[in-house]
Amino acid sequence: METIKPTKGTRLHTFFLRYLLFLSLGTILLVVLLIGLTMFALSTNFILPANYAETQISLSRDRIASSSSVTADMIPNLVDYAVFSKEGKFLAGNLSEKEASKAWDAMKKDQSQGITQFYSFIERENEICILRYGMLPQYRSAILRKYLPNPQLLDILLFIIGVITLPTVLAIHFGRNLKKKMFGLQEAIEKIQNQNLDFTINTSGIREIDEISISLEHMREALNSSLKQQWESEQARREQISALAHDLKTPLTIIRGNAELLQDTVQDEIQKEYNNYILKNTLEIEKFTNELIDLSKMGKNIAREKTNVKTDVFMTEVEDQLRALSLEKKLQVDVQKKILPALIFIDEEQFYRAMLNVIANAVEHTPENGKVTLTVQGAADDIQFTVIDSGCGFSPKDLNEATKQFYRGDPSRNAGNHHGMGLYIAQSIVQSHGGALLIDNDLSGGGKVTITIPINFALA
Repeated sequence: METIKPTKGTRLHTFFLRYLLFLSLGTILLVVLLIGLTMFALSTNFILPANYAETQISLSRDRIASSSSVTADMIPNLVDYAVFSKEGKFLAGNLSEKEASKAWDAMKKDQSQGITQFYSFIERENEICILRYGMLPQYRSAILRKYLPNPQLLDILLFIIGVITLPTVLAIHFGRNLKKKMFGLQEAIEKIQNQNLDFTINTSGIREIDEISISLEHMREALNSSLKQQWESEQARREQISALAHDLKTPLTIIRGNAELLQDTVQDEIQKEYNNYILKNTLEIEKFTNELIDLSKMGKNIAREKTNVKTDVFMTEVEDQLRALSLEKKLQVDVQKKILPALIFIDEEQFYRAMLNVIANAVEHTPENGKVTLTVQGAADDIQFTVIDSGCGFSPKDLNEATKQFYRGDPSRNAGNHHGMGLYIAQSIVQSHGGALLIDNDLSGGGKVTITIPINFALA
């Protein structure tokens, strides 16, 4: 596998300087474009210049002053007017009375310039004509003047929209580009999180990101070496445990066989007691040895074959075993079956072992003359097995740790007849079937273990 090599790529600050350069050039281009459009509109008279009304007033002044009466057709475009008597009485015009009064006051005070408007005063024989106009560029079209802001304000609005849109578009573009360059780094981190160390990191072209990639590559190599050693050590340990467990079975079988033969001989009470101790503890060691063998097999992740199993036949075997285990303590057994599917797709041997482990755990922690309930309920996509005992239930610590290896339980619930692997093995088997094992306490106070697995039967 090739290792990523240092490259003389682009610096990260250069990458961001490009963004700022494009933003600056874009802003300059926007200003030039707006100025160009405005100049073109002025040159084609699509937009009238700011002094247009003032120029037209100069051209019409003599006509307005010498005519017998002032009519609207004499008034230039973009100009409003009002005609007053010498005493200030409003005679005619398109200004409202309030606007006309304001225009008369401006004339009296000799103020030809207002805040946003300008006035021009024309003396007539017995009248005074006051013209009001603005000094802003305007559209030639009356319709555009009605529905659009004046050209100067429109330029400002377009500039604001441009300076908002331009950085947004550039940020999205450069953001996607940066994300693309960091994709290899992100992908490598996700693979390391998933413990997949067989990959190569591609260069991004940005020096700082590639430097991080190099560090990540070194970490990957160190992790790969460390995990490989750990996996090999774990595998060797499991194989040693499995081999040791197999080696123990032979002498244990001999010890148990001889102890059983001794039972058929004439013995006094002390000899019988000692012989029973030998048999009882030999069976315990055999049970523990079998659990170690099962544990080592599961650790190897051996692919086992699943088949379509008839649900009713499987449940008959489980129910028979439950009743057999309950005889010694004279337990009441209640089995409830609801909407069972015809087939379930399982590794029958392994799943049967998981069910027996759960049932044995329930029987072990149920007092004599107590009750164990097994409920099996089918649904559209899964099937649920619930085992409830009438014991003292799981403690808070049990609920968190009962499925861990070698956890032997709370002393108040621990009968001392197990080695803390039954529920762990059961959970591992259930998970290999794509299901879940849930530990809880029933409302009655006893322990409750629920196994849920998908049906997923294979079509023949």
